[in-house]
Amino acid sequence: MLSELSKQDQAAILSTLIPSSTVSDERSTDATRKRLVRSEAARIAIPEVKNPQRRKQCQCDPELFLRTYFASRYQRSFSRLHRVMIDTIYDRAKYGGRQAVAAPRGVGKTEVAKGMLCYLILAGMVRFPLIICATSELAGRIYKDFRSKITNNELLYEDFPEVCHPVRALEGAPQRAGKQHVDGELTRIAWTANDYLSLPYVPGSSYGGVKMSYYGLDSAFRGVNIDGDRPDFVLIDDPETRESAASLDQIQNRENMVDQDVAGLGELGDNIAIALLTTVQNRYCYSWRVTDPKIKPAFNGERFALIEQWPDNMDAWYTYVAKRNTEGEVAAAGYYLASREEMDRGHVMLVEDFQEVEKDGKQLVHSALQAAWNKIAETSMAAFRTEYQNDPEEEEAIEGNGLTAAKVQMRLALELQGELPRDTECVTIGLDIGKHSSHWVKMAWQNPAIGTVIDYGVMETYGLTFQSEQSAIESALLAALESWADDMRSANSLLAFIDSGAYSDAVYTACRKLGRPFFPSKGWDAGRFRMPQARTNDRIPFQQAFASKQNNEALWLYNLNTEHWKTWVHQRFLIESYDAAGGRNAGSIAIYNHAGDKKRHLSFAHHIVAEELQLIPVHGGAVKPKLVLKSRNNHWLDAIAMASAAAACVGIKVLDGRETILPNAKQEPRKTIHQFRDPWGRSFVASKRT
Repeated sequence: MLSELSKQDQAAILSTLIPSSTVSDERSTDATRKRLVRSEAARIAIPEVKNPQRRKQCQCDPELFLRTYFASRYQRSFSRLHRVMIDTIYDRAKYGGRQAVAAPRGVGKTEVAKGMLCYLILAGMVRFPLIICATSELAGRIYKDFRSKITNNELLYEDFPEVCHPVRALEGAPQRAGKQHVDGELTRIAWTANDYLSLPYVPGSSYGGVKMSYYGLDSAFRGVNIDGDRPDFVLIDDPETRESAASLDQIQNRENMVDQDVAGLGELGDNIAIALLTTVQNRYCYSWRVTDPKIKPAFNGERFALIEQWPDNMDAWYTYVAKRNTEGEVAAAGYYLASREEMDRGHVMLVEDFQEVEKDGKQLVHSALQAAWNKIAETSMAAFRTEYQNDPEEEEAIEGNGLTAAKVQMRLALELQGELPRDTECVTIGLDIGKHSSHWVKMAWQNPAIGTVIDYGVMETYGLTFQSEQSAIESALLAALESWADDMRSANSLLAFIDSGAYSDAVYTACRKLGRPFFPSKGWDAGRFRMPQARTNDRIPFQQAFASKQNNEALWLYNLNTEHWKTWVHQRFLIESYDAAGGRNAGSIAIYNHAGDKKRHLSFAHHIVAEELQLIPVHGGAVKPKLVLKSRNNHWLDAIAMASAAAACVGIKVLDGRETILPNAKQEPRKTIHQFRDPWGRSFVASKRT
């Protein structure tokens, strides 16, 4: 029987019975049939517009468009501010140019921006809008909101089927887009979640090829070009984060990006349209500058306050705030109702809408003005002026210290890596502990406070995963510390601080086993974790770094004022390393010479400036210094701050006259003394009067 033969024999017999041309024709027919099946599966038919009159009316009226198709999102009446934002976006898309509007927090600014973006596209006013926010994540939310509207909104589907139906036909599978067609004409739709979108080409429709993309001011977007198309409209929503609005470098960087990169996105010679919506955070941030017509006249900036005119009887409202904070919301609401006519007199609100609040069946909020004063009571007048009035207090101005990564890289010593300067008096070490990688800095010192970074690096902790338990982490760190300490130990190393914050058990155990010069340290700051006060039995070189005996540990823990020592390091790097005669300048820090490798200290330098000292004026003309985190890669800054604190504890100082002490020193009736001997046989004495 034929089935009992091999496949080769079967093929040979069949070839004699069936002409080869017939087999080829059948294969070709089958392939054609399959192609037709696939093509038919990818074919879509665009439904008719259900309500052409509604569609046309809404395309001519942006406010009607928003209220019709997104009624659930715009339930309250539009205020004058909302109409200004709508007109700003509409006019810039129609006429070009730039405009910036600062709106109070929480009035629906971003919601208006989302709806208007959809309107501009479906009204045929823009071909390639670009969304820009402070971060890519925030911009992505607006982009995804548009995709959701087109995919899920039933009214839009009824009135704009040539846009919405091809999207729905993909059924959540963007890979189907390549074969989708209408009567043989490919739609060429692109509908990706994380890149850009391109609306479908449909016969008789003008939306084909309309694109949208998004970027954050924390990313690179210079020269955006997709399939030969460049943006024709840019919507910028909240260009600043709280962190960036407090950093002079980031403020300047954002201003340059908008003025240069964003403005240059259009075709050569085109005046690309830019509509910018924001909220002012202080009097020096980019949002303040771009909404000030005197500073940035091209943006025609406007600022809006939630309370346009304050009520005449302000004393009554201060009483209201005091009553709300002491007697509660119910008592304050009763006070307001009893005196409402007097308390409301003279006020003008930008937005009259407010959220009604009830408690125990009683309505607590009765007006937009009362809701505004509730926010003042919950925060402060200064915070309200910033968040809701776009009028922050004038003292919210800062000045940076001017330290940059490039400047740090320029502070080079004559010595190469590992070499001690000729007049070295002592060596100190700082180690910032991390789970997988710990950063360390080794420094040579001589008075008055002349420091040289003779080496730095990373201590790796091996054998750990993200699921490793605490005990495994501590054991691995202990092994790594013991190996690292062997490399660090030297005769002239007087003091080494090891950060004990996150993994104190491993650090305490290691320091007990290793002995001098290794001591655990704990960093404190002036914010949430305030440095404790030194006690009478603590060893006190000075308040910025002191050693305290741990109750349950047979060792001393050094408490360090982190902000003080990081600021101290920044001040040292601001001083030129060498004077005109080639000698080291007092109070300067230099890094070992890289012998021509210009990139050697690049990463280290960026760690040093990962936090920026900013000087904030306060009442009375005083200045308050504050360290602002610019990057989380600040580990070598932590390490060098510890090494500098250790140097101060063994007598290194900018000015003479300060006495120091190391723990475990023998005590005498009137003072505590400990004597060291350096590699050259010189004595060093640290003492503290009792």
